[in-house]
Amino acid sequence: MSVNHYLLPISDPDLSSILEVPERIRDFVESHANEICDLGTDGLAILSLTATGADDPLDFIRSGVPPEYPEKYAGWIGEYIEKKERVVVCEVNMGYGPASYYRNDFLRIVAPLLQPFDVESIGTEEHMQWLEESGVYPGGWLDPGRDEFLKRAFETYKFCVLKTAKSGLNLLVWCA
Repeated sequence: MSVNHYLLPISDPDLSSILEVPERIRDFVESHANEICDLGTDGLAILSLTATGADDPLDFIRSGVPPEYPEKYAGWIGEYIEKKERVVVCEVNMGYGPASYYRNDFLRIVAPLLQPFDVESIGTEEHMQWLEESGVYPGGWLDPGRDEFLKRAFETYKFCVLKTAKSGLNLLVWCA
């Protein structure tokens, strides 16, 4: 079983509707399936190669919004509570936990940080070696052709985030 990351641009009215009734997310995602940006299993590798750490806004898919940014920029879809690193409430599980949302104001912070990275700067031989040695999920980074899958996932990720930021939309993110 693999952990795939998905991103979906969403308007303010649609996000408000989902936040009002979190269970609506499943129907929304299904009805917008052709707009989903699928990173496959490469989401964590992309973050590992672009973000400098958990407090870097570029790490938002893994770490959420950094502490210095107001909570209004992001949140969970539905109630989600952890106690002592154990999930005690997950109102709407999308596969591996709840979906999160990131408002356009935050994406406009992320976009200029992501802009300098290009597909040729991702998936170099050095990167693939580092990903393998660091044990970044899912592994197999040195397999023939693996760099091309990573590059395609990065291209999808960058295009989705930059387009969403520019268009004034918000972003839903989930793992399944």
